[in-house]
Amino acid sequence: MFGLRKKWVLMTTLAVLTFSGMALAQATAYINQVGYQTNDVKSLTLTGATGDPVEFVNSSGTTVLSVTPSNESNYSAADVNARLVDFSNLKIPGIYQVKQNGNMLRQDLKIADKAHENVLKAALKWYYYQRASMELTELYAGQYKRAAGHMDNNVSFHSSATGGSGTLNSPKGWYDAGDYGKYIVNSGITTYTLLALYEHYPQYFNSLKWNIPAEGSLPDLLAEIKYNLDWMLTMQASDGGVYHKLTTLLFPGDIMPNEDTETRYVIGKGTAATFDFAAVMAVAARVYKTANPSFAAQCLEAAKKAYSWGIQNPNVRFTNPLDVKTGEYGDSHFDDEKSFAAAELYVTTGDASYKISGASANIPNWADVGGLATYEKAINQTHFGTEGVDSLLKVAYILESRSNSGFGVVMGGHDFVWGSNAVAANQGIWLLHAYYITGDEKYYTAAVKVLDYLLGKNPLNMSFVTGYGTKTAKNPHHRPSTDDGIYEPVPGMVVGGPHTGGEDVGSETWQCSDYRTGKPATSYTDSHCSYATNEVAINWNAPFVYLAGAIEAINAGFKPDFAVFNSKNSLPQVRGFAAQPSSGPKLIFDGHRLLMKHNGKQYNLKGMQ
Repeated sequence: MFGLRKKWVLMTTLAVLTFSGMALAQATAYINQVGYQTNDVKSLTLTGATGDPVEFVNSSGTTVLSVTPSNESNYSAADVNARLVDFSNLKIPGIYQVKQNGNMLRQDLKIADKAHENVLKAALKWYYYQRASMELTELYAGQYKRAAGHMDNNVSFHSSATGGSGTLNSPKGWYDAGDYGKYIVNSGITTYTLLALYEHYPQYFNSLKWNIPAEGSLPDLLAEIKYNLDWMLTMQASDGGVYHKLTTLLFPGDIMPNEDTETRYVIGKGTAATFDFAAVMAVAARVYKTANPSFAAQCLEAAKKAYSWGIQNPNVRFTNPLDVKTGEYGDSHFDDEKSFAAAELYVTTGDASYKISGASANIPNWADVGGLATYEKAINQTHFGTEGVDSLLKVAYILESRSNSGFGVVMGGHDFVWGSNAVAANQGIWLLHAYYITGDEKYYTAAVKVLDYLLGKNPLNMSFVTGYGTKTAKNPHHRPSTDDGIYEPVPGMVVGGPHTGGEDVGSETWQCSDYRTGKPATSYTDSHCSYATNEVAINWNAPFVYLAGAIEAINAGFKPDFAVFNSKNSLPQVRGFAAQPSSGPKLIFDGHRLLMKHNGKQYNLKGMQ
């Protein structure tokens, strides 16, 4: 009996140890795979783990920090329970192991100064790789060199392009996505986002370089943006209206740009494209005023003409003609584009006739740019009062509240639409604007978590930027990367990301197998066929560039002129909010409500209790 009992105890003990070992072996740590800034906030996520301390071990084998994870919480978009681990106190550059109960969870956690500078440069360099009408030489493109494609110096006018006749000389610009079309609407939000990044951090970007052809003495960022602005200017008709797009009638196959020799057309004209164009050119007039005064003047004149056309033609909707099957970028609501254009022209000119009341509370995307006007209003309160602040903070409060548990992701399940990674990045930009106008570190911290999500701290445990991270996309829906004969895709591309729509599943053209998991945050496949989750696009790279660029610039000691924070992590906290400036609007929290005081009046920011 004793022998049997001893054997039973031993087997039970082994079973317990085995079960425990299995539980620990299933634990997974999700990190920003590119790295964490030395003196910045830092967090990782655990799933399948206990609440026992997490150890950070340096290259010498010494445990330098031990952190107790947060309580477990469910991230419903992936239906997974997760714990956050804040290791912000680890401030020594190096490569670290992450362990729990002696089990190795990661060996690639990196802390460094300028941790995101290289991925930032790569994401910016991708715009060079997307240039139309230019040979990419080995000097600048390395192994990704290619012949020039789509010179666009003799483009036909489609019958839908009213007012146009003969042919148009319309070179330059960026290919929109994985195809070779050039679209004003999508180009609009993209170019604005990059212009805003320079306008907010000019000193940082005046010296940042990433090996692209020079444009006079312009900084690299302004040189790259101007390559696209030059094309956009060619798309304005003599009456001020702007043509919608420049494409072939059908998408090309998997061929290199120079192999696509089908006829290219200027197609359509519409209110959305015209107002988007007006807004972008108004910003460009400010940004290039010192560096290139004549170009700035040209942009401002174009902006005014476009705005005038839009006012006279307020409801010209673009839809694809029957013989055109390329990207539509159709829209039927134009108040947001009008508000965007008006706000930028008012800031640029000071002409109050451009002032339009109201501020959107929608995260920006190509079809809804009202939030871009909200940014401008929130940071230019002398022009617009507090309406932009109100809308901005209502949304930022909600986004930030999501970032404190689970994966620290600010995205809700409904945010996993086509191009969900751009949704995430634009949410990060929204949070940064809340940080700019309040100085409250919680908004900055939430924005950093968005960048962490995009670079690996997500339920798929992958970096969504090609070429950067331990696990990253290898097969994006991007024609040059498919057809160039090089195994690694062009680096620096942000893939679309998880999306439940499945528009590409069973497609006759691409034959994409069903990758949908039933969970928004994991419905993704790294396959060329998946244009709905794995394509790339200029408007998806741009918000990532802004997010990574702003965080790098802030860590380098820069800030926008209008921002109220003095330097990162330096403001004392008062009842949950950062210390406020001596003049201008002030935010206070009375224990129940977020209030704003300005010019002797008190405002209740509704919906934020």
